[in-house]
Amino acid sequence: MRKGLFAALLVSLAACGAVFCSEAALAENKEDSTVVFAMSMEPKALVRNRSSDTATCNVCAQIYESLLTQDKDMKLAPSLATSWERIDDTHYRFHLRDGVTFHNGDKFTADDVLYSFRMFVEAPNLASMWRPVDVENCKAEDPLTVVIALKHPYPAFLNLCASDHGFIVNKKAMEADPKGYAEHPVGTGPFKFVEWKTGDYLKFEANENWWGGKVGFRNLIMRYIPEATTRAIEGESGNVEVAQVSTDNAREAMDEKDRGFSILGQQTLNASYLSFNCKVKPFDNPKVRQAVALAIDAKTIVNSYFQGLCEVGTSFLAPATWGYSNVDSRFNGFDPEEARKLLTEAGYPNGFKCTLISNSRQPVCEMIQAYLANIGIQVDLNVTDFTNWLDAIVNGRQQMYVGGWTTVGDATDGVAIVDSRNFGAGGNRSFYANPEADKLIDVINTEVDEQKRAEACAKLQKLIVDEAVIIPLWVGKNFYIVNDRISGFWVRPSQIPVFSEVKFN
Repeated sequence: MRKGLFAALLVSLAACGAVFCSEAALAENKEDSTVVFAMSMEPKALVRNRSSDTATCNVCAQIYESLLTQDKDMKLAPSLATSWERIDDTHYRFHLRDGVTFHNGDKFTADDVLYSFRMFVEAPNLASMWRPVDVENCKAEDPLTVVIALKHPYPAFLNLCASDHGFIVNKKAMEADPKGYAEHPVGTGPFKFVEWKTGDYLKFEANENWWGGKVGFRNLIMRYIPEATTRAIEGESGNVEVAQVSTDNAREAMDEKDRGFSILGQQTLNASYLSFNCKVKPFDNPKVRQAVALAIDAKTIVNSYFQGLCEVGTSFLAPATWGYSNVDSRFNGFDPEEARKLLTEAGYPNGFKCTLISNSRQPVCEMIQAYLANIGIQVDLNVTDFTNWLDAIVNGRQQMYVGGWTTVGDATDGVAIVDSRNFGAGGNRSFYANPEADKLIDVINTEVDEQKRAEACAKLQKLIVDEAVIIPLWVGKNFYIVNDRISGFWVRPSQIPVFSEVKFN
């Protein structure tokens, strides 16, 4: 049992003012009217079109809603739209929910939908997914009916409308004061934004007028605690209702006896991988990339780091994504001798020096470093914060990088990372260009025949692994310590925690 150590550490942390919310916020929690969530990352923004990071999505999901949603089985379900229909291959009609209001009291209408869709298309971090929307020809048939036009058939469209990429904003408030809206946003979701104490916590209150019904508690506090062990301590000691924890901490917590919490493990729509800047030497040479792929024992890395709790990847798509294929390729294997031969054929018999950038997972990076040293590649590690990591890979300043991609549940979103039309901010941070890949992507993005789409997905995934553009590492899985005093908490495969169904036991 580690609880004596936990108590001592908590006293120490409190004494130095680390990571804790205000005393008033914590006191409120004792009234069983506040749910506190310990999260690993702080959001970059409070409006979805300004950032694509996971923490921003998780926070925005409490404030905003999309036209559709996905249930626990990832099936489409109504949200701000009660029903929908495909008029033809390029037109969809949505019937909007009547009586919905934004947090500031404004009525939700078709104008908000049209305004939001234009925002999606124009936002650099969302445009690659929403590019097929023909905003000039979208129209409101009446205040509660909207028709969305597409430039071409787009099979993933409805899944996109059910994702965190499609949060609907308040047109009137956004136009009146964009800066103020970004600082104090209003949505239609189950929680109203109250305050953001940067570096500490965000506070929300239940939306009493939410169309989805009464939330089972009054306040939600999302605490930013970057240190994994501290989050685990907070979860195990009962200081928070839910704590997002690392795999190591989840494994340790499972061994606790007489515990008052459960461990929730949720496989996600995220796939993590090692990749390259394919426009710079020596990684513009496929043989060099293939040598790197064969030099790394991904299975050993993943099983060692995640202690058998996560699945080894075989593709740049996660298994829960439509179109996923379990790629059978020799470059998903481990063969250091063949790796050395490929390096020699590529003109690097003695290897070379390069840099690997990552925003986390230093132990994984160190294992990659060791494997590559074995074939003569000397790797300098740059494990930095998310902002610097993203800035580097978006602007092509990386040589190798560890990254990941979370889809909306359809391959269309995932293939953006190897689409030559999406360099940088659009998603293709590998700067990979291949006409054959682009042709397959066009089929995936526009073909309405599901079998033809699936065949194109399988071919593309094999091509990307065979050319070693993406070296699959692991399939995302998040772990949470959930206190026994609450029930109803769950997490979407998109990694978004759902608090609207939580109740105190």
